[in-house]
Amino acid sequence: MQLSNIRLELVKIQSIVPIYAEHVSKSAVKKLVRALEQGSMLSSSIIVEKDKFEDKYWLVSGFPEYIAYLEIDDANLQYNTVYCVVQPYSNETEQRLKLLQRMFHHQVTKWIDKHILISQMVYDEKSIDTISKKLGVNKSDIKRYFIHPDIPISVIEKAYQNSGSFINLEQIRKLKLHSFLKDRLYEKVVLPQRHIDRLTTDKLQKLKWVLKEKNFYDLKREDQWDLIQQALNYKGTLQSSWSREIQKRLKHNARSNYIIRMNCNNTNHSSEHKH
Repeated sequence: MQLSNIRLELVKIQSIVPIYAEHVSKSAVKKLVRALEQGSMLSSSIIVEKDKFEDKYWLVSGFPEYIAYLEIDDANLQYNTVYCVVQPYSNETEQRLKLLQRMFHHQVTKWIDKHILISQMVYDEKSIDTISKKLGVNKSDIKRYFIHPDIPISVIEKAYQNSGSFINLEQIRKLKLHSFLKDRLYEKVVLPQRHIDRLTTDKLQKLKWVLKEKNFYDLKREDQWDLIQQALNYKGTLQSSWSREIQKRLKHNARSNYIIRMNCNNTNHSSEHKH
């Protein structure tokens, strides 16, 4: 099948080369693998460009599907080849644009993937105007994927390493806090994913509640940091508060019961004395 130099053909999965390895969760890939094992067709097509000189097909769209086919290839020879939409070879810039178009308009992708691809294009001296027009989005949509120079390089490196949220880093950068406090918060954002002290979006929301408190900024920095830590450990703070309240009420109830018993005893004693 061919349409204006674009054709549908069987391609060896081992001949496909990704132009960029997207961040795809293991669970997402497993779902695609299960669908293939059950004989289902995947909803999205793999789009490739045929290399002009070598027996290679450059993957410009459908990375999650490609990974799923690759995983099932060894176990099931049926998937040694896969139907792909084959397009003529363009160049690296056009390939990145095709991938970004898919990311912006047709699939849910991680912030980091868009950031890396856009940064590569800007590094190659492509203007924000050019990129936004080619993708059919606003310039503001493109600027969301830049990293502000105020965020330390060491933090950015840890964010890449530990899949830290660049959106949360940018949110912290915009807070009206001293850099001394921001640096501490940056480090919490880029802790390993399962670390108990990692600053998540949920914790960041609680932090913003504290910052809205009247006279917060009148406190000394270390006092501000103490309150910030309480906000970040809001679960422990609430549990501690509830525990104190429970003990307080139990003591109050015990005291009330003691007074009632004493009053009853005094009343009974007085009645017996009269008799």
